[in-house]
Amino acid sequence: MTLRNPQNIRRSTRRRGTSAVEVALMMPVFITLLAGMMEFSHALFVSHMLKAAAKSGARYGSAGGVTTAQVQDKVKQIVASSINASKCTVLIKDAGVFDTSGVTPSNINYSTLPPVELSTIEQGHLYIVQVTVPYSQVALLTPKWVIGRTITGQSVLRHE
Repeated sequence: MTLRNPQNIRRSTRRRGTSAVEVALMMPVFITLLAGMMEFSHALFVSHMLKAAAKSGARYGSAGGVTTAQVQDKVKQIVASSINASKCTVLIKDAGVFDTSGVTPSNINYSTLPPVELSTIEQGHLYIVQVTVPYSQVALLTPKWVIGRTITGQSVLRHE
């Protein structure tokens, strides 16, 4: 028969509840980190999907006889597989500005480029397909620091 040491008994009674306190302190940090990773991953997913939809739409529009409305419908059809397509804006603009020398793409305001009808433009003419969606419309948790932001996907191609 073993005799218990009274000091060991006192130590174990003093440590009772420490695990619960540690979990209570660390669980909010862990959940916040997990939610942030999920939100960031979802934003990257939506961004990649918009870029792929713009690229597919631009490729579809490069063929002769395809109208701007058909390309917009095609892009919205692709986007609809993942998010609400009615929340997206699909713009098809004249990208002839890229053919001039000394143009820096980061300095171009894409919203001010003139719209273009794909069925009537000349062969070899540059155009851009741009898809945007407000982040608040696709966010899982809608963090306060991203309110008012948009996610954009775009592709520039020459008409064939």
